[in-house]
Parts: sequence; structure tokens; C-alpha cells
Amino acid sequence: MFKNDYFTESELACRCCGKNHFKDETLRRLIRVRGRYGRPMIINSGYRCPTHNARLNATITHTTGQAVDVSVAVDRAHELMKVALEEGFSGIGVKQKGPIKKRFIHLDDLDSIPGERVRPTVWSY
Repeated sequence: MFKNDYFTESELACRCCGKNHFKDETLRRLIRVRGRYGRPMIINSGYRCPTHNARLNATITHTTGQAVDVSVAVDRAHELMKVALEEGFSGIGVKQKGPIKKRFIHLDDLDSIPGERVRPTVWSY
């Protein structure tokens, strides 16, 4: 991972083992989103090792190093989604129910995932 003004290696690394296989192109796209969004972006989850991802019973997106979950709620979530789509994120998951602190937007720039979804796609949790 290359140095940048917005995101640290540790915030994009796996929470269980500290490994970081976050893709440079995804990071470049995330930096462009952050620049246009104009606000700090709190990353809840970046890269996940396969073991950590299995414990969460999650899909493969984070294990590729091409996905992040960003803590954001209400009107700011809509703004972040708009910018992310314009910057080429093709998978956007929306979790905006429940307590404010548990709301987030998932962003990924994977190609279509066979058997899961066709890109671009927006879904809710």
C-alpha cells in the first residue's frame, strides 16, 4: 500500500491479523472519493483475511482487497454513494437501519461476481 494523505495502512488492514492486501487501484479510487466528499471517512473494515471473513460469515468482497465499509449515516450516506458511483465503485451496500453508530456504506470495485450480482449494483443490508 502506498502512502497518502487520507488513509493509513492500519485502518485498511485486517482487524484480526494485521495483514494488508488492499489493492492500489482501489485505494486510488477511494482517495478520489475522499477528496470529492470533503469529509473524513471512518473505515470500519478494509481488507479481511479469509479466516476473519469466514468468522463474519461474509461474502468474498473484502478478501480481495477491493472493498471497504465506511461509517456514515443519513444524508451524508446518500452523498457518499453518489460520489462513489461517479468515481467507479461498482458495488455499493447500504446499511442505514438501527443505531447511528452501526450504519455504514460498503464500497467495492470488483467486476461482476458469478452467482452473486452483476455490476454496478446497489443493495441494502
